[in-house]
Amino acid sequence: MPRRIVVLGGAALAALAVAAPSGAQTPPAAQTVTVVEPGTGGTFNIVDNAPKSRRHGERTRFSVGDAVVLTNPVRDTTGKRIGRVRASCWVTKPGGFARAELDCLAVFALSTGNIYVTAPLTFSSSTTNGTVVGGTGAYQGLHGTWTSVSHRDDSSTDTFNLTP
Repeated sequence: MPRRIVVLGGAALAALAVAAPSGAQTPPAAQTVTVVEPGTGGTFNIVDNAPKSRRHGERTRFSVGDAVVLTNPVRDTTGKRIGRVRASCWVTKPGGFARAELDCLAVFALSTGNIYVTAPLTFSSSTTNGTVVGGTGAYQGLHGTWTSVSHRDDSSTDTFNLTP
């Protein structure tokens, strides 16, 4: 009896191996996606873990283990709202706004799917470069890099270079 189970199991595996290619999807094509984060309408919160900063706002002194949690609306290049970005960042190098360094994880929840990213962040830099680690919907199976460029009006332009 055990031999019969092994034979049936082998036949089932062979059937799956033959059937699998017929259900496979065409890999997604490489694409570039550009979105805009307006300078208003978002949230920015500091989680000040011990040791606590004596100053707040832009005079906050960050310590390792502090966090920044932010959200922002996302628009396409014509100004139409297409989603929201949500990010959590952890301070990895202490200092004030000009010197602190953070590591961030974020999701761009867009009407066409989600784009999941990581990025190192320093507030003193107007350009942030990061990694796209994956996506859902129209971005499923894609990864790559992204760049966020901050502008004087507190908006930013985010460009995702996605590849299969």
